[in-house]
Amino acid sequence: MELRPRVAAIVPKLNSILLVKHKQGNMSYWIPPGGAIEAGERIHNAVKREVKEETNVDVKVIRPVYYNDFFAGTKHHLEFFFLCEYNKGEVQLGEDPEKKNGNDILKDARFVPVDKLQDYTILPHELKIRLIRDGPKSFKKEATYLGDQ
Repeated sequence: MELRPRVAAIVPKLNSILLVKHKQGNMSYWIPPGGAIEAGERIHNAVKREVKEETNVDVKVIRPVYYNDFFAGTKHHLEFFFLCEYNKGEVQLGEDPEKKNGNDILKDARFVPVDKLQDYTILPHELKIRLIRDGPKSFKKEATYLGDQ
């Protein structure tokens, strides 16, 4: 089984959270910007790179807030969600460098008001619950596991 570490950014701005819409086949969902850590890449650099690639936004990484893992096929994915501070940049949908030639799964990027998160399909589901409950102004100091314990 292949181990796949990935990072994602929780970027609050006013009373909203930055999310990216993905569409794969008939399924569409919203997640924080993020992706795989490249070999030899520092984890904070991966967070900044992924946010910039997917949304054109520059961030400062503050600290980890959530972690999770899940299995997909022969891969065991480890996810690390970092609280980030918005620095600059207008949100503009980027592209997934792994999905070139018209196969881009990224469809939209925007700051979603926390009071509207309930109307969005956000994965993982526990993340949606935590974002509504914890954010954007009251993220806990310690990182919280989102999976089954």
